[in-house]
Amino acid sequence: MKDEKLPVLVRRFAVAARAHHSAVEDMDEGRANAQARAIQGLYATITHEGDAGREALMVLLDSENQVVAGMAAVFSLRYCTHRSLEVLRRLAASGGLLGFRAGVALERWENGVWEDP
Repeated sequence: MKDEKLPVLVRRFAVAARAHHSAVEDMDEGRANAQARAIQGLYATITHEGDAGREALMVLLDSENQVVAGMAAVFSLRYCTHRSLEVLRRLAASGGLLGFRAGVALERWENGVWEDP
């Protein structure tokens, strides 16, 4: 993959994460499922690039947009565990829907029942 495509894919992942969160908040199951599929596909394409792809995705852990940081944390949990857990713990403490979802992810990880998205 050409170097310039990876940042575009990561930006698209961030856009899809925000759209997914919006759909969940709106209780629009069809739109949420469509965005979840888009996120899955983008993740597969990004990580197909190996370490470069995983590192590109990890940049989103530092996103100012907490929805984006949270989605990146969920998808990076297996290979960037420490940083991902930090993000999820911070989000879980913030409350709201995003905090709840982060808390569920943490609980699953800590109970050993985590399944990669």
